Order: sequence, then structure tokens, then C-alpha cells
Amino acid sequence: MARPSRYIAVAAVALLTLMTPMSCSAARAGDAALQSDWVEGHKSRTRLTAGKTGGAAPAHYAFIEIGLEPGWKTYWRNPGDSGLPPRFDFARSTNVAKAEVLYPAPARIADPGGDIIGYKDRVIFPVKLTLKEPTKTAEIGADIQFGICKDICVPSEATLTVTIPAGDTSEIGDTNAASLARVPSTVSGAAGVPTAKTIVADVTGAKPSITLTAEFPSGPTGADAFVEAPDGLYLPLLTKSGESGNSVTFQADLSKDVDLKALAGKTLTFTLTSDGSASEVLHKVD
Repeated sequence: MARPSRYIAVAAVALLTLMTPMSCSAARAGDAALQSDWVEGHKSRTRLTAGKTGGAAPAHYAFIEIGLEPGWKTYWRNPGDSGLPPRFDFARSTNVAKAEVLYPAPARIADPGGDIIGYKDRVIFPVKLTLKEPTKTAEIGADIQFGICKDICVPSEATLTVTIPAGDTSEIGDTNAASLARVPSTVSGAAGVPTAKTIVADVTGAKPSITLTAEFPSGPTGADAFVEAPDGLYLPLLTKSGESGNSVTFQADLSKDVDLKALAGKTLTFTLTSDGSASEVLHKVD
């Protein structure tokens, strides 16, 4: 997402910080999934696991896990007021037609430089795999870059590899299944997940703004909402402006630093999160 110069400056300073290179050994069998060894980085450690979901139509997944020391945090795909979103590259993989990274529901985290969107303690990014030949061996090679912050921001990188043997029946395990369950639902009207009641994106009025009212079935505790625009277009963070029962209203002022003309006709992505569930909603700007 494109940002005003003050956000670019924060990222530029972070990029000058010493990088922490990491690598991992060959994959080995784990209790519930195939996994690499943990690799240690600056205030963090990283590993890659893989396995299949159960049921009548099992699917292959990989999982990129980042563990953080207390007080440190890392970022969602939209980092918020400042920060570095993670980057994933699977070009080293073999027998993989597609690797789709899924993002668990993030949290808003207060920071001296402004609110950020991300994760504390630990995050596991599920990766949905499409194998070219499902009955043959596949090697998952993940090269990742991610930022971590506490008093300073440190870009880190990891080179991770895990092998899925031909005919492997390893399961994804409970921890990875929980991370998959935290990926926002994209099914319209799915039971028990937050739903958007009204969305107004005004880019032509005297006071351009976004107003979202959403219903949170599990109650407003922990309710939050985030908005993203395509093509790297900058949008400010939504802030809570009202609450009535299980309905919460969020707004964003678009009068500063926003390319209003470029937003016209674009489809915005809203991520609605709560303590119990999360959803993703699309809305086209008129």
C-alpha cells in the first residue's frame, strides 16, 4: 500500500538495519506434520511445516511459523501506520503449481509511531498448495522477508525448505489447524462470522470518507475492522465511531494524503475481526 512520505521514511530507516540471514536443514518427520528445524533470528525464530487436511477431500498445506520474543511484533499484509509487510517467494519449490499465502486475522497494536496491524508472540501463515502431480514428491522452498519491531524495527529473512514425500499422509496438526481457522471467511452470509451491514465510500463529496457498520455475532468485545485498496493505493486506518448492541461503526477520513480520483471504481477489501471469528468483505467504490 502506497504511503505518504512519513511512512516511507520509517520503512527506509528499517531497511538500513542489519539484516539477519537464516537458513534451515532438510525436512524431517514430526508428530503431526512434516517440519523443518527451528532457525534462530534476531528476537525471533522461524520454521516451515506441511501436511494434509482430513476429510473426504484432503488438501495439501504448508505453514510458515514465526515465533517472537516478549514485546516484539510482526506485521500483517497491510502494516498500518508504519512497518514492513511480509514477503513470500516459493520459486525454489518443485512439483508445486501454486502456493497461496493465507493471513490469519490480525490485531490492532498501539505503537509510538501510530497504530500498526499485525501479530504478537507468534503467527502461523497457512499456505494452500496445489501440486502439479499430487502422487509424487514435492519440495516446498519458502524464501521470506518480514519485519519485527519493539523499540527498533529489524527486517529479517529466512530460507526454509520442507519435503513432502510421495504418498505422504502427514496431517497438519491441531496448532496449524487453529491458524487455518483464524483466516477470515470469504463466504457471504457464513454463520457466526462478522457481517457488513452498510458500507459507504464517499470519494466525491465535500468530506470524503469511508463508513462501515458491521454486525459481530459474538458481541463487540474485540471487534475491529481494516480496509485495503488495490494497486498500492493508500488508505488511513479505520477507527471505531459508534456501537449499538452487536453493531459497531467504523470510519476513515479520506481528506488527507488519499488519491481520491484513483479510488473511483476500485474494489476495497474490508477485514472484520472479533475474539471469536473473522470475515473478509469486498466493496466497489462508486
